[in-house]
Amino acid sequence: MPKLSYRETRDIGEQFLQFLADSGNQNLNSKVALKALYNQEFRYRDNIKRPNFSNVLYVLVMSNRAFIHGDHVRFFQGKKKLKLIDQYWKPKADTGAEDHSTPNENTFNNPLPPGARVKRRSKFVSDKNGVKIISEHVKPNGKIRFDVSPKQRMTIKIEVKNYGTNEIMLERYRLTKRCEFTFVVPEETLPVKLPPGSVLEIPITCEVPDYGFFHVTMQFDFTSEQTGEFHIGRFVQAVANTELAKQLGPSEPYQPYQAKLHKPQFRSIEDGFPPPNDTLCRELEQKPLNQYKYPSDLKDLIVCLNEGNAPNDGTSDKIEHLESSLEAPLQFDNYSEKFCLLLHLEEIQMEVDIHRYDMQNVSMFRDKVNKRLLVLKVPGVAENRPSVLRGDHLFVSLADGQPKYAVTFYKGYVHAVELDKVKLGFSEKLLNKFVDNMKFDVEFTFNRLPLRLQHRAVTLAQKMQLSHMLFPCFSYKKSLLSTSQELCLYNPNLNNNAEQKEAVRQVVAGTSRPAPYLIFGPPGTGKTVTMVEAIKQVLRCIEGAHVLACAPSNSASDLLCQHLMKHVNNRNIYRMNASSRDYHTIPEDIKPVCNWNKAQNCPIFPGKEKLQSYQVIITTLVTAGRLASADFPPGHFSHVFIDESGHAVEPESLIAISGILAMMDPKTNVNGGQLVLAGDPKQLGPILRSPLAVKHGLGLSLLERLMHHNTLYQKTNEKYNPQFVTMLLRNYRSHKAILEFPNKKFYDEKLMECGDHLITHSFCNWSELPKSKFPIIFHGVCGEDQQEERSPSFFNTAEISVLMDYLKKLLLENQGKNGQTKIPPKEIGVISPYRKQVEKIRKAINIELKSLMGIKDLKVGSVEEFQGQERRVVLVSTVRSSSNYFGIDEEFNLGFLNNPKRLNVSLTRAKALLIIVGNPITLSKDPYWNEFLEYCRVNKAWKGYKHSRVEDELLTAELSSLNINDQPADNGLQDSYIQQQVEPQWRYEH
Repeated sequence: MPKLSYRETRDIGEQFLQFLADSGNQNLNSKVALKALYNQEFRYRDNIKRPNFSNVLYVLVMSNRAFIHGDHVRFFQGKKKLKLIDQYWKPKADTGAEDHSTPNENTFNNPLPPGARVKRRSKFVSDKNGVKIISEHVKPNGKIRFDVSPKQRMTIKIEVKNYGTNEIMLERYRLTKRCEFTFVVPEETLPVKLPPGSVLEIPITCEVPDYGFFHVTMQFDFTSEQTGEFHIGRFVQAVANTELAKQLGPSEPYQPYQAKLHKPQFRSIEDGFPPPNDTLCRELEQKPLNQYKYPSDLKDLIVCLNEGNAPNDGTSDKIEHLESSLEAPLQFDNYSEKFCLLLHLEEIQMEVDIHRYDMQNVSMFRDKVNKRLLVLKVPGVAENRPSVLRGDHLFVSLADGQPKYAVTFYKGYVHAVELDKVKLGFSEKLLNKFVDNMKFDVEFTFNRLPLRLQHRAVTLAQKMQLSHMLFPCFSYKKSLLSTSQELCLYNPNLNNNAEQKEAVRQVVAGTSRPAPYLIFGPPGTGKTVTMVEAIKQVLRCIEGAHVLACAPSNSASDLLCQHLMKHVNNRNIYRMNASSRDYHTIPEDIKPVCNWNKAQNCPIFPGKEKLQSYQVIITTLVTAGRLASADFPPGHFSHVFIDESGHAVEPESLIAISGILAMMDPKTNVNGGQLVLAGDPKQLGPILRSPLAVKHGLGLSLLERLMHHNTLYQKTNEKYNPQFVTMLLRNYRSHKAILEFPNKKFYDEKLMECGDHLITHSFCNWSELPKSKFPIIFHGVCGEDQQEERSPSFFNTAEISVLMDYLKKLLLENQGKNGQTKIPPKEIGVISPYRKQVEKIRKAINIELKSLMGIKDLKVGSVEEFQGQERRVVLVSTVRSSSNYFGIDEEFNLGFLNNPKRLNVSLTRAKALLIIVGNPITLSKDPYWNEFLEYCRVNKAWKGYKHSRVEDELLTAELSSLNINDQPADNGLQDSYIQQQVEPQWRYEH
């Protein structure tokens, strides 16, 4: 018989296990008896010859389905360990062939593959033909690295020594030019003969202008009669660190992260006990919520898709269908099929990323109040890294002492989260054996409820025929306002803003229906204020109106509630929070309208009849799924408003629409069916982890899809149709200088500066400004991309040192009376795109400003965390100083380069002062950043290190021709680059 593959033999082994169960022999464990049964009754049945028993048993053992102990065999029927498939993984290119190309054959636009480049770099720095390059400052990988002080000349010596037996000729040595510092190589009469045993000493003098990391590539060109021409290279690096930078440097050398837990493939699960259902809840669930689990073969298909081939086992048709489904443009006919597939892809990558937080060899302790609970310390849980909410669960296993062939995992339910401590409910079996200092391995999970709600929402959208709402192409032009009817606005400030006033009137009139109405709100233009006014006017002008007001986050939903409570009778407002939300995080002023029972100290979920009595219900998008489950009468909700809708994936927005909002119908639903979306498609959209899901459209919000791909929402003669969309134009946040660049690049120069000059001009005379009255500083820094321990995220200590200098000048100089600072820390924000840089900046603040009053209110975070926020002063650290990882940053949308939306958000958070710290050589490679740098240069807003673009281009060409730059570390099958670098918060706010 032909030789079978491992997979085919394993499948036969699985069939034999099923045969044992079907024949009542599942408890048979004698190897001799099993072999006899296999040969006599199984191997030749159906006239098919199968492999011998030894081969099948071997494969079962290798796949952790069997364990051999002497003459006995034990088969495992436990739960199979989750198979993790990282969609960022690509098969390694074959670099086995020797690279024979010359440097000029590989240009910047056509670089060598990583493996070949590593070989070339190694070859470039290796000593050859008896010649060695020596220095007391030598470091591994051809580096000569030494410490310097700014503006002080330092000379080091490099020796070229001929250890061989042949005479060598040093033809020349050269340095790549860098304009930010000076390396002076004394003139020598070249070429120079190097007889055997001779040494040539070359002094190099360097003077750097500031703190930072400065480097050049040095190449020595030799000839020999025996070997011909050859080259040896060195990377010369001068480092000027502040004392703070030294403290913040790598705590340990960087080692690529490896998966922490390598448990057997099969495990048994010991269930724990969940928290008591202490909510006062009348049954709302009437629409079913299925599990919506991804197909069992989808992971294998992803692997085949990434590898670009399919095995000969009939899966090629499935792969072809998968590709066609992904590539097909989104239409109403494939709406649920495509979105369900994209959500499955996102979930599969989430499974990979969540294991980044798995912990090994950690202890738990008994809760002091409830001895049935064990307490686990989880660093980062307070920031939703990972997200752990009441009712969620995780798994722990004993760190040692268990048989290798089977492991028991104990399921622990979350009863409470207090700062960085999680209180867990486990089974009595674990509690009975628990002792202090017992060590555990921990595996985290994520809550699937938001994903399930999104699956149901897109499925319901098709079932309820919402095509004219999701793919609108017309309007009934039915107005609920007469042309002569004037609106009496609650917020008088809107009377002076024509665009806000127009948007409110259009929403109340409802002439866009069944098409949604969009409020396009660029930064600082008051879109939330506009939406709140529209809700109030709907309630006043439309009899029987019932509104659902939503946002992706609790904070945005709370803000809607706070504004609405000012003019709407509070008895008609209901702020419904998820049962998992911590009551202490709810703002005090909205607690009276929240679903909380003070007497019993627990959340309450009233029945449908009670909920129908409220005019306005406010929830997050995910919690709106409760209302969809309740199956309200068709047309009960006349309006659905979604603020910050650009932050949500389309299926998440659908949670608040499908099963809740019936389309407008001239006969049956004349006053309803109005969907209103507010947001800005020019700012960052939702955070996703799956590159396949992003590539094929899941990262596009409903708002952005309509504005970019639907003709009703596109400009005609440079204007939007006010029947469907209003663009707000008056910016109430930023100084004109701060607004000017993003206004030109992203908003067609339509925005107008309308902020309070007492705030926006409050730093126009600050002594640190390069140009008075122009409150922008770009501070050039030559830093170094650094990594540490097992974290692949980048940080840059040189930039942090500069940032801290500015923070100290802002907070410590020009102090007012009683030690109060001129600007309180809460009015300052620091932004960086990389998680490790955020951590290091926080550490630096703790070192140098810890004693300052209110310093904990100074927010340091990622761009995503600052979206929707503003500060009087904003500082931005761009981090990157090397081009080695540009490809990764661009492909996976990291950092600032090739990400105009991230740049836009960063530049538009500041009211009065914007400080950018970064490497202009690196940033200038991006066209948007290059224009911003030019904007700063023209307006004399530049400080720190300056560069020559002509010399930069020459340097880039020279280095690129060598193809010797460092390559990113190969992390194999771990987690996504999004998780590694940005580490976004894990949260769908319930």
